[in-house]
Amino acid sequence: MTTTTSPPCHTFVFKSVLGVDYHLDCYLPDQAALDKHERDSAPILIYWHGGGLCSGTRAWNDLVPAWLFVPALEAGIAVLSLEYTLLGPHSAHCIVDNVRGAFEFVSHKLNDALPAGSVRLDPARIAVSGSSAGGYIAYAAAAALPDRIKAVVSLYGAGGDLLTDWYLQEKTAPFLDGFPLLTDAAPFRAILDQSASSTPPTVSFSMPDPLHPRNLLLYYFLQTGSLLDTLSGKSGASAALRQCPRPDRARLVREHGPDVATVLPQLWVTARKFPPTILLHGTADTLVKLGESRSLAAQLEKAGVEVKLFEVEGGGHGFDAVGNWENSPAGRDKELTRRKDEALAAVLPWMLEKLK
Repeated sequence: MTTTTSPPCHTFVFKSVLGVDYHLDCYLPDQAALDKHERDSAPILIYWHGGGLCSGTRAWNDLVPAWLFVPALEAGIAVLSLEYTLLGPHSAHCIVDNVRGAFEFVSHKLNDALPAGSVRLDPARIAVSGSSAGGYIAYAAAAALPDRIKAVVSLYGAGGDLLTDWYLQEKTAPFLDGFPLLTDAAPFRAILDQSASSTPPTVSFSMPDPLHPRNLLLYYFLQTGSLLDTLSGKSGASAALRQCPRPDRARLVREHGPDVATVLPQLWVTARKFPPTILLHGTADTLVKLGESRSLAAQLEKAGVEVKLFEVEGGGHGFDAVGNWENSPAGRDKELTRRKDEALAAVLPWMLEKLK
């Protein structure tokens, strides 16, 4: 098995909404891997893909952390890649429902659904992981189901701090890698203004066309400072918060009620138990700022949660995706490459320790 080719998988439907099926791909370790590590059953690594919560797929492709998946399988860990409700017109409350539905399926139905003779999975030993927007879902899962998760692995995850000006302030000049401002809101409102109760959810959207409105939806949220409106399903939440001084925003969120507060993982850290967490984030990330992981790490540490943060110097957004590091300025620096590789190599041993 190599990191650039997808191994065989079993695909299952774990939830259905308005006629739309939610799938998970289950990659199983072989029995020899379990025997080598003296396991009777396989721990589980659940993964959610990136895409700004607006696009992306569960597929094993050049964007997934195969550098983690392949050695995890070789260490006797099953890897599950899940679909989830993409934003627009649906909110992040649907995503939390997806998480709960997935855990119910994995805990009570997945072993029976696997072909006869398959290795058995151990739903009492689950780690969750996500890249970029998938990190937000991993945080949401850890906050909603802390007793069922042994570890969190965040790869430049969003959601560490969604109350910054980056998410709340309207932008009047190009703000992301020179990309021009959007001038027509109509294609985005056509997605967002549909009825969430009667519109079938979008659970998968590939990204070949970077100019498709769904692939630009996160950019629209950032430009208009309106991400929190769609996350929470509460129109006007972003506008109210952007008028508030940064130190007072968390308090104001709580005054808005649970619709807003429950979609902000950063507010759950001090209120509930949170699993041990490891975060990797590039210092040159211009989409999900390093400050998000720094902020979450500080909160977890203050709350007494075990946390490790690896800041990958020179790493941009998706620095671990196939070809990204090699084609970046940091990729030409042997010392930075060595340190990046060292950070990646630290993840699996840490995770194995938590899944004992």
